Amino acid sequence: MKKVTAITGMVSFACILVGCNTSNEQTQNTESVENNTEEQTEGSGTDTQEDKGTDTETVESSETDDLSDTEDEKEEAYEEVQESENYMIQTDYVDATNEFITTFSISREGDIDGSREERLERSLFESDPSEQDILSTYTELTLEDSVLTVQFNVSDEQLLSTTSAQNQLFYQSFSGISDLYGVEKVIFLDPNGGREMIVGGSPLDQTMNIEEERGQTRGYYTLYDTELEQTLFLPGGLLGEDVTEADGEPLSFEETVEEMKTVNDHELSYSTAIVEGMAIDHASIENDVATVRYTVDEEIVTESDQIVFANAMQLAALDFHATELELVNETERRIVNYPLIK
Repeated sequence: MKKVTAITGMVSFACILVGCNTSNEQTQNTESVENNTEEQTEGSGTDTQEDKGTDTETVESSETDDLSDTEDEKEEAYEEVQESENYMIQTDYVDATNEFITTFSISREGDIDGSREERLERSLFESDPSEQDILSTYTELTLEDSVLTVQFNVSDEQLLSTTSAQNQLFYQSFSGISDLYGVEKVIFLDPNGGREMIVGGSPLDQTMNIEEERGQTRGYYTLYDTELEQTLFLPGGLLGEDVTEADGEPLSFEETVEEMKTVNDHELSYSTAIVEGMAIDHASIENDVATVRYTVDEEIVTESDQIVFANAMQLAALDFHATELELVNETERRIVNYPLIK
């Protein structure tokens, strides 16, 4: 029994020793886990701060890039100018030795209020080259879309007669002005609503097709009138300038602008509106909006030069019945919009 007791006691003592060792190992393991957790936590905190720093640097870099882009946009921004919606067309004529040539001018200054019909009527009346002012004296005009109706209140051929020279200028002025206001057809009516009219020796018993009456014309060239102290514009078609391609097709707007850079020899001393120091970068018409991009040598090209250039481009665009002209001055970073046929 004593042996059993001794063994039992030893077993008990051994168990106690094992229990203590196990407890110590668990405690050490627990402390090790806690230490590892703290180290991980501290490491994680450091990483988080570093990540935050990186994110902050990224945001600051993005903001700097945005500011840079904004500054670039400001540097590249164009000044935009919207011109008056209304324009007026007027005609005159010059003696080209063997013939008279009708000249044109366009203006947006002064009293130019009114509808397209009212401005068309005023342009035709004020530009009538006949001695008796046929249009303002003997007619009433109405415009519907692209069709102009001319109602005469007299049918006396004597009252409506003109010289051969006046007759030529009358129809050049009438068809040219009508075209530049977007008119395509003209109906002439006598006092009774009939179609048997003779004006200036020419029968007007059929609808006038403006394109056929005026003939092919593309581009405008300049002539300074010392008496009027004004630059007048001559249509290329009346000057013998190239207005069609080799196959007879009318020049495109781009080709027209290109052709306007130079002039052919002629007895009449006229010039190009694209003066030395100007360069055309691009010209086109899309969706009835004409666009011309150009540069200027500011030491050579004057403000007057640019006004003449703008007027020539407006007239050229009106030949295509454009609704708007956009002139883009790449040098001065300015865009000027000119409303045309509305």
